[in-house]
Amino acid sequence: MAASDPDHPPGEHVVSTLRLTDVPATAAALTGVREQLTIWAVTSGLGDDQVDDVGLATYEAMANIVDHAYDHPGGVFDLHACRHDDQVTVTVTDHGRWKSREREAESRRGRGLLIIERTTREFELSPRAGGTTVCMGWSIPVDETNSGPATH
Repeated sequence: MAASDPDHPPGEHVVSTLRLTDVPATAAALTGVREQLTIWAVTSGLGDDQVDDVGLATYEAMANIVDHAYDHPGGVFDLHACRHDDQVTVTVTDHGRWKSREREAESRRGRGLLIIERTTREFELSPRAGGTTVCMGWSIPVDETNSGPATH
């Protein structure tokens, strides 16, 4: 991805990206996406605990799509993960509408957004008429000996 990419301001150093589009919004698809994201996160410079946090938070965002975004089969979502400078950002976007749940189900569930909030440095939920975007961010640890990202 070039620095002239419209997703990133000019002059911002983009190191690596993962972009998955039109992922089926099914529980079966989530494991494979989480595995791809984890492999990408390991190479991005995050620490082991942060890699786990990226996987968990992103899985929760994707699970919310499966549970809430579509009233019918065939829905999809997009995932974009990017390392730029000392930050990793993961964005998950659906193209559906939030569907309601039974009250009984709400009493046993509903902690996904709290998990995302607690495992990220930055978190933004942006609902809109054509879908919902969850943007999550983590700082890359700096190796104090050479003032660059920590290496593993």
